[in-house]
Amino acid sequence: MSKAKFNQFYKQLNPAQKEAVEAIDGPVMVIAGPGTGKTQILTLRIANILLKTDTPPDAILALTFTRSGVHSMRQRLVEIIGSAGYRVGIYTFHGFCNHIIRNYAEEFPRIIGSAQATIIDQVKILREIIHPVKGGVDSLRLKILKPYGSPYYHLVSILGEIERFKRENVAPANLLQILKQNEKSFYENTPDLYYEKGERFGQMRGKYRALVKSFAKNRELCQVYKKYEASLQARRLYDFGDMVMEVLRELRENKDLLLTLQEEYQYLLADEHQDANQAQNELLKLLASYHPEPNLFIVGDDKQ
Repeated sequence: MSKAKFNQFYKQLNPAQKEAVEAIDGPVMVIAGPGTGKTQILTLRIANILLKTDTPPDAILALTFTRSGVHSMRQRLVEIIGSAGYRVGIYTFHGFCNHIIRNYAEEFPRIIGSAQATIIDQVKILREIIHPVKGGVDSLRLKILKPYGSPYYHLVSILGEIERFKRENVAPANLLQILKQNEKSFYENTPDLYYEKGERFGQMRGKYRALVKSFAKNRELCQVYKKYEASLQARRLYDFGDMVMEVLRELRENKDLLLTLQEEYQYLLADEHQDANQAQNELLKLLASYHPEPNLFIVGDDKQ
């Protein structure tokens, strides 16, 4: 590793940037706007860790959100530290989870050996759930999500909602519980829900009707989501969101695997953290949970 190369880039930093690069140990958060060199700071911090500690390159994990971000970070790191940059773990969140699944295949019996579902697979499954082929049984008896005359009208939005649930680490059972709690809270904490006098006595006020209809729609959505997950499993398929959810599920339950990963990665860094969703944040939290003062470095823009 070339210390001269590191010094060359380090000298170009302002005092605040240098402070971030020098903060090697413990939790560190860097908040800065676009164009302020956040990724460069993260990359130089990795180089500084390797310069000042005996940490091997493969004990450092850097996570970002796009493949282009991975490529850019890797390219910068190799420019600074040379071939050791190829040994540093730099992934997207999904790429890292896929790496865990492949390296610890025996820990993921539900997903290992399955194929990743294409968008065609996903649409086909949802079409069969929403409107079964002639002779099949529509066990869900959808009303709102299956409008008469256009049964697939909501298909794209349903798929989008399922993808959102997975980004937020919400499984069908969790979703049902959330919906029940929200509906119960609404009815218990809305004192003016019904008219109490006049011609409309006992009727629901108009301003609440759309919300009540949304409860029914979400209950149907939960049913579709549950059946979609069962169909994926029956066909030995998994979708993009399953990679993160499967790893989270396993790390919560499998303390040995979690400890193995915590020992493997001594330094954690996350770029563009403002884009992190609940599932990705929980992954970072689990990996960093071994120490009360973890070596966790996150970089983000609070205005984005």
